[in-house]
Amino acid sequence: MTDQAQVPVDDVGQYWPTPWSSEDGGSLRWCCAGGQAGLGIQPGERLEVAAVKDAFASDMVIRRNEGELYALRHEMPWTGGAQSAPVRGWTEKLDPITLEVIASTPKLPGGPYWPGGIGCHANGDIYMVFGGWAHRLTADLEVLASHKLPVTRPHNSFVILNGGELVTKDCDAPAGLAPSTVSILDPLTLLPVAEPLTLPEPSIGRLCSDGENVFVIGTTKVFRLHLDRDAGKIVVDDHWQPSYGPAPGRSFGWDPVITDEHLLWMDNGQNDTDVTMLDCGTAPDPVRLWWARRDDASKIDSTEISGLPYGTESNPPAWDPVGGVVIAYDAGNAVLRAWRLVGDRMEDLWRRDGFAHAGHLILYPDTRELVVQDWKQSKSLRRPLVRRVTRPVLQALGQFAFVRRRGVALGSDQLVVLDLDTGADKARVDVPSPCQGYLFPAPGFGRDVYYQSATTIARVAVV
Repeated sequence: MTDQAQVPVDDVGQYWPTPWSSEDGGSLRWCCAGGQAGLGIQPGERLEVAAVKDAFASDMVIRRNEGELYALRHEMPWTGGAQSAPVRGWTEKLDPITLEVIASTPKLPGGPYWPGGIGCHANGDIYMVFGGWAHRLTADLEVLASHKLPVTRPHNSFVILNGGELVTKDCDAPAGLAPSTVSILDPLTLLPVAEPLTLPEPSIGRLCSDGENVFVIGTTKVFRLHLDRDAGKIVVDDHWQPSYGPAPGRSFGWDPVITDEHLLWMDNGQNDTDVTMLDCGTAPDPVRLWWARRDDASKIDSTEISGLPYGTESNPPAWDPVGGVVIAYDAGNAVLRAWRLVGDRMEDLWRRDGFAHAGHLILYPDTRELVVQDWKQSKSLRRPLVRRVTRPVLQALGQFAFVRRRGVALGSDQLVVLDLDTGADKARVDVPSPCQGYLFPAPGFGRDVYYQSATTIARVAVV
């Protein structure tokens, strides 16, 4: 077991200085719960669902101070696809034990839907970027400022720089056709501090940052940006633009992760998901894990994750800063895999087939534990004709709580804790969610974890 005091912490950017005050544990996107003790599951102990909240529709949970838990929620567009109808979003403060709502913002302007984000700034405020708007909130969820962003497409969250500025961009998801525009906002007024910059190509995945540089995965290249504060402009690094294709059989990459020497990401992000990401890939090639050196754009490499056709994913890999372990997965084909990054090479560590994980990961370096999900569903329900027929019905009926609670079970999700170094199960528990968790969970304040799906938030505890 690693000494927690020796575990590196993702502490770049002006975030509130407590663990998991933003999605993925910080803008490096390690998905690593540094700064707090792991679950430490011992023989004879198990997982138990200690509380469940019907949270339709939700995007993520984050933390602030001890006992301060926040969730991003939104209305659901019921016609015309994900980005067709404008919807509103709001942020809730939840009781960390019961998950009951303590406080909430009003329903705030959003726009065409795609999952947005919330995060806690070093100034103590909560920031929310959802749809085409940015909002600044107090810790008690009073609205201090709002700003309409320059592009009407949805913006998929933000990162915070060392200077405190917020960086966000729009995404033409899931098509990935329109170029993305990057905006950098003043944290007090939410007004732009530089002219918005339109990138040469679309970007679907979220941003990551080392505090000064911002990394963007385009559809064929990776871009590194920084804010020239003296000139008041966003600058693209013309000397570092790794090209990853994609080949005709592959689609765009998703959220990147920053290590000391590399940038990591996965491709084949285009898919046609519903209650699960199983069998939803649209590009025929296997999904790949990519890595590029941060000091040399020509040194870029990749490996197949599962080797199976129509692989897909929609999230970042995870990085263990203690052991150099990289976790990636093929959500379309239910394969979860780990490597150890040695120099510029990935060395095989373990692989789990038939393991249907699709969401953001949580790893505890000190106890060498990895928190994942494992969705179970009959393959007959994922036949293309069945999905085409049932999808609009499920979208229409799913908005009603009694249907979600008592409707026909189309599958079941489990929260699972694995040994980070071997991939072996340590514990697992069924979570009453009618859809697969493929968004943003969070570590708990003790020996617990907050599970999150598009319909459900649950607190899972070690007992």
